[in-house]
Amino acid sequence: MVRETLPSILYLWDKRTLYIGPLFEPLDLSQGAATLVLALDKPIAFKVEGMSRFIETRSLLLPAGLKIKIDTGDAIVANCNLDAMGLDFFALSDLMKDHFGKVLYNLRGESEFILECRAIYRSDMSSMEAYEHVDRLWSEEKRPGHSIDSRIEKVVLLIKQTVDDNLSVEDLANAVNLSVPRLVQLFKCQTGVPIRRYRLWHRLYITALRMGHGESLTDAAIAAGFTDSSHCTHTFRSMLGIKPSLILSQPNGIRIVPPHD
Repeated sequence: MVRETLPSILYLWDKRTLYIGPLFEPLDLSQGAATLVLALDKPIAFKVEGMSRFIETRSLLLPAGLKIKIDTGDAIVANCNLDAMGLDFFALSDLMKDHFGKVLYNLRGESEFILECRAIYRSDMSSMEAYEHVDRLWSEEKRPGHSIDSRIEKVVLLIKQTVDDNLSVEDLANAVNLSVPRLVQLFKCQTGVPIRRYRLWHRLYITALRMGHGESLTDAAIAAGFTDSSHCTHTFRSMLGIKPSLILSQPNGIRIVPPHD
């Protein structure tokens, strides 16, 4: 059984992120990225619009942009934010047994996923070791055909490379020879979220990354393109359903692991 006294851990990779630990309070959020949630020691419960009651499960697959309420109780959860281009989501969607609207739950092979996440949580794995554990669970050969628009892939890369420049939608559209309305349409279709929301999501990633290298929340948030720490906190709560202080100041502690550490 996973020990609740263990420090929480946050792995930051370019393609995915993985948090393992408690979340301390119910979540009411709008998903900033497609996410796989696993309850490692006991069930959690979720509810979306149209549901009269919460449903208990040990595994949830959530598309980007979804509004959902999740009650984790004091469970230890593994929260893996998936790749922006949809490869992970479409691979995992084939493994889910049940659904309500856009929520997919009850993962086939759930016990294997939980065991792998417990192994990561209990160990002191490097960034690369943990990534290999996660990647092994839904490797390339498991992925169904899923088309990626190279133009949207380029826009995502530009957003990542120009945090300081804050390129306009017009600049992004020109870079891939698309009209603004067409880019907006294709980007939402590919990633599940609007361009502005993806940019904010990436800024949260950069904030966490810089904090993993020892910067304060305020300095990291400003360096990531937020106007101030309050803007960052509001975005964090909107997309993740919890104040960053509850993650960063939790009594069991947290270890942030940047890429390649």
